[in-house]
Amino acid sequence: MDTDYLLPLQDDLTRRGRARGLSLIPTFIVVAVDATGLGIILPLLPFYSERLGATPLVIGALVSVYAVCQLVAGPVVGMLSDRYGRRKVLVVSQIGTLAGFLLLAVANSLTLVFLARIVDGLTSGNISVAYAYAAEHSTPDTRKQALGATSGAIGTGLLVGPALSGFLVQYGSTAPVWAAALLSLISILATVGLLPADASERLYMQRISKRKAARTMLGMRYAWGILGLLIIFFFVNSMFLSQIALFLSARFSWNGHSFGARELGCVFAYAGFINMIVQGLLITRANALASDRTIVVAAFACMGTGFCGIAVTTSVGLLAVFLTMINLGAIFIRGTLTAELSRSAAINRQGVMMGLNQSLMSGANIVAPLMSGALIGHRFYVAWALTMVTIVAAGALMAAGVLQPPGAQSRNMEKSDMCVGSV
Repeated sequence: MDTDYLLPLQDDLTRRGRARGLSLIPTFIVVAVDATGLGIILPLLPFYSERLGATPLVIGALVSVYAVCQLVAGPVVGMLSDRYGRRKVLVVSQIGTLAGFLLLAVANSLTLVFLARIVDGLTSGNISVAYAYAAEHSTPDTRKQALGATSGAIGTGLLVGPALSGFLVQYGSTAPVWAAALLSLISILATVGLLPADASERLYMQRISKRKAARTMLGMRYAWGILGLLIIFFFVNSMFLSQIALFLSARFSWNGHSFGARELGCVFAYAGFINMIVQGLLITRANALASDRTIVVAAFACMGTGFCGIAVTTSVGLLAVFLTMINLGAIFIRGTLTAELSRSAAINRQGVMMGLNQSLMSGANIVAPLMSGALIGHRFYVAWALTMVTIVAAGALMAAGVLQPPGAQSRNMEKSDMCVGSV
């Protein structure tokens, strides 16, 4: 006998999604606090690890080992959130993040740093579960806005986190890590105290078999095409983020000294500010003017132009312009493709789909940081940037062929949500 999954009825989801739109406010708070902790760590980790003797390749390996753990955990976390509810799984994931930060704070060797990243990676899933929660608490017509609000929360965290990191690092290299751990604890308390129960309650469920669920997933060709585009994006984004600290430190200076943790914190904070502006003001307007296909192709082109620019410029002013182009492209690609992926799957598949998305992202993150670290470690700075240009060009070509025109997107969204009632 097949083990059964509990899946929400479409009428209940639609009614609850409309009635509980305000539940996304505590979701925004939880995700923003989580992302702030992540934002504190991102600009600090390369320099923190370098202090313990890490080379660029080892720093790339730190990103990769975290990704390997996410690769294993992603689909499992998504499946568990579909079965047992988003909030419960989110709390467990956040506890793992807290444990990882605490280990990182007391680490006095690279072994402990690796252990901290492994613990965090194996229990990761905060963002993917939050995306699934937002999709579950929205109607098909408002799903892109709900996912955009979640992305906006991430942008808020990535704005505040690096700024905090740059400020706190003057009190010691571990001070930002302890702050991230404190924020992680606050996030757990906020999830328990503020986040309403999700739709994964027995009252709102019907049963289908695992075997039928697996057949449905394998038959979602359009969703797999979008996941392929996301792999390309995640790969190039991981190449960029994993070594941008060392690239900037080697190529640029500010006030007579090389870029360090404080300057990189400013770069990440600026990226978070751009994220907030794009999610709050630009994405909705862009969707009204252009199709997803046009937006994604243009965004890949924007990233490619930015990578070309940082390969040749030595001016801090021009660097800001090109980094803006890279960030704009990345935000539009991530937001548009994540929303389209959500709409391509039935509402009762959001957890496993977002978990699969995270797992494939992790697969890209395993190889990309190592490749990026090898290039930067040998001081192939221009080759590093031009490699990313080649990858985003391939992404633009693939997006032109994979993404559907607006009419087909609407029909696909309606069919995916109809699947809930038909299984």
